Amino acid sequence: MPGSANFNDALATAQMRAARGDFDGADSLLAMYARGHAGTTEALETTYWRALYKVDPSNRSSSIPTALASLDAYIADSRPRQHLAEATTLRRTAAQLDALNRAALNASSQAKDAANAAAKADAKAADAKADAKAADANASATADAKDVEIKKLRDDLAKANAELERIRKRLGTPPPRP
Repeated sequence: MPGSANFNDALATAQMRAARGDFDGADSLLAMYARGHAGTTEALETTYWRALYKVDPSNRSSSIPTALASLDAYIADSRPRQHLAEATTLRRTAAQLDALNRAALNASSQAKDAANAAAKADAKAADAKADAKAADANASATADAKDVEIKKLRDDLAKANAELERIRKRLGTPPPRP
């Protein structure tokens, strides 16, 4: 294979950089090799290695969407590929990780919304209680209406707190592994 020794040297250097945590340096080296050897199977292999480095959680520049796009391109290419089985498995794993990240972000957002709703309900309950204390003792109809309002607000607060606790429990328990 023309350029194999050159590719092996570039890959070995990139792997050493990645092992030291210099993922950006490894990525740049492989990107430069791919540009200089466009259309070769070795350039295609750089796509696999760059995606692998983008999935690594210790990479400060990690990007699951970028890795997924690179893996899709690598898998879809019709040229011979050295790491097709690994790329396919890594792509499925990265897709699951991406889905879990989105679910965690969504759950976190729901928890914040529930906490805000609970705080608003608590403030409304406190306001209603203060209003009830200030009401005229002889206006029992007004006091009864406010008691009903306080009970309703407390019920709303209890529901919001229960929802918040449910979301906290869901966030605290990691999803089962397939």
